[in-house]
Amino acid sequence: MRSQMKTDEIEAERDRWVAALSDSDICRLASSFRDGDPCTIFQPRQNGAFNVCFFVEFKSPWQRWDPGVGSSHWVVRIPIPISLPKILLDEKTEIEVATMRYLSAKTTIPIPRVHAYSFSDTAPNGLPFIIMDYVDGHSLKDLGFKSIGETWGSLIFAGPQTAAAKHLHRQLADVYVQLRQLEFPRIGALGLRSRDVSALTCNPQEITVCNRPLAIDIALQELDGLQPGNIFPPRKTLSTAREFVDGLLGLAQNKLEKELDQGMDEDEPASVLYAAHHFKRFVLDEWLDQSADQGPFTLIHGDMENVISNLLFDKDYNLVGIVDWEWSRVVPVQFMVPPIWLNASQLDFVLLIQEKYNKQVGYLRAAIQEVEKTLGLLPHLSSEWAPLEQWCHTAIVYWDLIFRKLVPRVRGLTEEQRDQQHEKEVVPRIKEFMEGSEERQAFLERKIQQQMEYFEAEKEHYGNKTRRRIIKPVC
Repeated sequence: MRSQMKTDEIEAERDRWVAALSDSDICRLASSFRDGDPCTIFQPRQNGAFNVCFFVEFKSPWQRWDPGVGSSHWVVRIPIPISLPKILLDEKTEIEVATMRYLSAKTTIPIPRVHAYSFSDTAPNGLPFIIMDYVDGHSLKDLGFKSIGETWGSLIFAGPQTAAAKHLHRQLADVYVQLRQLEFPRIGALGLRSRDVSALTCNPQEITVCNRPLAIDIALQELDGLQPGNIFPPRKTLSTAREFVDGLLGLAQNKLEKELDQGMDEDEPASVLYAAHHFKRFVLDEWLDQSADQGPFTLIHGDMENVISNLLFDKDYNLVGIVDWEWSRVVPVQFMVPPIWLNASQLDFVLLIQEKYNKQVGYLRAAIQEVEKTLGLLPHLSSEWAPLEQWCHTAIVYWDLIFRKLVPRVRGLTEEQRDQQHEKEVVPRIKEFMEGSEERQAFLERKIQQQMEYFEAEKEHYGNKTRRRIIKPVC
């Protein structure tokens, strides 16, 4: 896991950097792309982990402007260089504007209109930016989307669908079906053949898969100095699903080898190595669909599956915008999966009541079948998601079983009974795994030593009286 000390340091520096930005500078920047029309900030700036957004309003009468100019309310979005290595700022900007242009031309998915953007070499402050229409919408959380309630029904226990829930699934189905129709010859991320070409005016056919499949994990590893570019070099695209999966597993191994904090106060040390090794074997030998090695490859949002706030709705629950396409990428179709938040809960609760989550997947899949039928499309996505009604996000559950979390097969047991089951079923396999390799034993000893040193440094950093302690190894 990432160093909490470093995370705290980055967050504090990020907050200072965001606070130091000037509203007047932002307004001048926005006005420069509207013939100098003055504007003001109409709501406070907001920032997430990677970007800060300013919300500007132009006061001039709408009639002065060509309809092509769009809304009088814009968003100026700037990446935060504290949270991202500078080497990635232009890359993610290119991916986002190219993807938004492509989707606007090829689908009816509601995408904010982009009015201007710049890369770091031409931007006034040396940082890339995107200026786009403001989407007047609300997140599902703002609209009361929660586990149990009158509007949404019993989402967490997959009770009968309410009208609002059906409407939501129908709209999600429309988005996923449209994305599924966009097939590409290679794995990676969308971009421009040349940055001298404008994503605002170019022919959408000029937008191709020409960037690596940039993801949050790559960005964070780059920020932490783990050199993920050795695994996924910039501008490198892939031709097979196996190449992509090997790269993802390589990123996981990179973290295991280089990160000092492996959370060994929560996960038994040898179990960490055992899980990493057998997870890889499970993915390659059982999970990966070998028949789809050379495609199809399709576009995903990259963050919508985990973050509910990327979708914005009006008060009648109509989808009015999907934002934050910076982590979008083209992946093997097996990686297009339902959102983890379908039952309004977190990932750990999905593990606890997997069968209830799967029922929500079934509701969404039924909506997808309806959309495919209405549009006269072959049932590609609904067929591909059919197995997910039985066991979705399998790999995550497999990993968690090793660490004695609450999973369906052991739900209802006492903590003592779960410990007994773990001692009987898992510990012997871990011991056999470790005792069979001197190299593994040496690696484990090194990681335990690094973990102890990290805990000591953490104790000194925070002024704690005691330091975290490593769980006693099983072997």
